[in-house]
Amino acid sequence: LAVTAAASAEASPRRRRWGLRVLGIVLVLAALAGAAELALRLIVPGIVANAVRESFDMTDDHPVEVSVEGSALLSALAGQVGDVSIRVPHVTILDGITVTVAASAKALPFEATGRPMEAAAASVTIPADQLGAVIALATSGVATTGDVVDGELQIGRDVTFFGASVPVEASLAVAVSAGDLMVEPTSVSAAGAELSAQQIRQVAGSSLNGILKPHTVCVRDQLPAGVTLTEIRLSSTGAVTVAASLAPDIIANPAQLELGTCA
Repeated sequence: LAVTAAASAEASPRRRRWGLRVLGIVLVLAALAGAAELALRLIVPGIVANAVRESFDMTDDHPVEVSVEGSALLSALAGQVGDVSIRVPHVTILDGITVTVAASAKALPFEATGRPMEAAAASVTIPADQLGAVIALATSGVATTGDVVDGELQIGRDVTFFGASVPVEASLAVAVSAGDLMVEPTSVSAAGAELSAQQIRQVAGSSLNGILKPHTVCVRDQLPAGVTLTEIRLSSTGAVTVAASLAPDIIANPAQLELGTCA
């Protein structure tokens, strides 16, 4: 019994020492994991931001906001950047128009040709002071002005009537259905007076026929096949946001980057 008690007493400190060693290893691993997580959170946004700047041909100091959701370390071990959100202000597109571009991706892979993302979306926000230029570009000059008024899109142009310049405006309710743009005129006016579509035609001729009646605009042939229009949001600030969903394999599948078609 004395021998057993002595052996037990000797083993007890050994067990404590082993327990402390195991605990020490766990703490070291936790510290390394924490350091790796911190490093990845510092490194990954920079990599993503630089890739965005290269794709838009931007300067090295152009602001690109990147946030990574969840554990960057676990995502990296799974071969993913993780869940990423990107916002890029002051992006210059056609004809010097400046917009804000945002995008988000769930389970974004490190390797572009690897497995598809779980989900992805993108949006373009057109500020109020750029909306007229966008409208003019989108309508090929049929309308030359654009504003958000009472939750509707108001577009217009000046027409010559008996030698005088007359401003003609149309208020449009816009929405998205199955990837198509739905446009419904709610009011039309000339020089501030509401007129019927027939009266507007007498003033403006046939130039505004395309906006004087409800119609559907297919934009799929203007977008990559992997991009589907989902929403148009009209802000009280006068900005317009166009949102779209992205095919999960849009990065890996070149066919998704080809222009879509209108059936």
